[in-house]
Amino acid sequence: MNRSGPLEGIRVVDFSGYIAGPFCTQMLGDMGADVIKVEPPTGEQWRGQDPFAPGFSRSFIALNRNKRSIVLDLKSGEGREVAMALVASADVMVHNYRPGVPERLGIGYDAMRALNPKLIYASNSAYGQEGPRAHQPGYDLVIQAVSGLIASNPTPDGKAPRRYAGIALIDFTAGQMLAIAVLSALIQRQRTGVGQKVESTLIEAALSLQRQKLVSIEGLDGQSPQKAPGTVLERMQRSAGQMTDLSERELYYRTYETSDGYVTIGCLNVPQRKHFMAIVGLEDPWFENPDALPKSEDENRRRRALTSYAEAEFRKTTTAAWVRKFEACGVPCAPVQMSADLMFDEQVEAGGYFVDFMMPEFGRVRTMGTGISVNGRPESYRPPPKLGQHTQEILAELAVLQPAATSRMEDECREHKHG
Repeated sequence: MNRSGPLEGIRVVDFSGYIAGPFCTQMLGDMGADVIKVEPPTGEQWRGQDPFAPGFSRSFIALNRNKRSIVLDLKSGEGREVAMALVASADVMVHNYRPGVPERLGIGYDAMRALNPKLIYASNSAYGQEGPRAHQPGYDLVIQAVSGLIASNPTPDGKAPRRYAGIALIDFTAGQMLAIAVLSALIQRQRTGVGQKVESTLIEAALSLQRQKLVSIEGLDGQSPQKAPGTVLERMQRSAGQMTDLSERELYYRTYETSDGYVTIGCLNVPQRKHFMAIVGLEDPWFENPDALPKSEDENRRRRALTSYAEAEFRKTTTAAWVRKFEACGVPCAPVQMSADLMFDEQVEAGGYFVDFMMPEFGRVRTMGTGISVNGRPESYRPPPKLGQHTQEILAELAVLQPAATSRMEDECREHKHG
């Protein structure tokens, strides 16, 4: 198996679970790092998230290729002894424990830095190390709520908002940010010879996704911007009404229903909007600045009428026909597709964005690649490991346990294998 890559020779010890940490370490593994996934005797949590076979779920497979698995009980002396040896041999350590937990398990930053001064100590948490919520747990949905991300996507009736985009948007963003931090720290270590602590948090990832909204300008907002009046419920209802009002006069940056589906059009400059008007067959006096609020109720009514006209025109023909017209003029557009169909999309296939590997129990598996290409893409991939699949292999590499202890851990490994 060809495991060469820009991170070949880098060892990563991964104590993380769920999404952000495993996504970070999978990216590092895809780039050639030797990733050792440390799992408790019961296995990483995501193995049991709607499993289709014992120890395997689609979510786990999506996040854990190019890793080796070792089972360690960090609450036992033997488990901690092996963990210390692993960290001593590592270039990078990753975890997503809440503040205080690593110290209780004996893998806190100060102890690990003393053990291995060259170590890149990478952590992901919900809220970071300080503040009133620092010790609270937090998943993607919870952070979407506390960060305001959910509120930016209100339901039309202004009632309880739903999860934004229906995916773990924050978790994946935080995982990418942590991977970038690790790579930056590795570069710095080449210059200085010492490691450092790097961190990403779910709350900061959520805020970073909203950076265009989170801008305070003293000349416009004053020295101390004030919160809008009203309860959260009242403000959400107002926001829902404003978004509905905006959508009813939006022409150029939206999704239209066609005779057989939907097409999304994105016109962000004047030339593109001129092409839109010519193709759809309308004249819009406000095309130069369509985001400006109406100056009168009459203007608002006329702009809504233009949108209604465009909606009726789009429903007259097929999605493919509209795409051809807009693409011919260089206007950004695309058919609305279901995510499952992207497995077979010609553009996605041409880009090589999916990767394939074999799992003897299940046959060929196709899943998303890393999302980046570094001097091409890897020629082969290690499939996600069974729980503790490489415990004995890694122990043999470390050679840190006494024969009796090694025997006990091997027995434990076999019990989990056949249990």
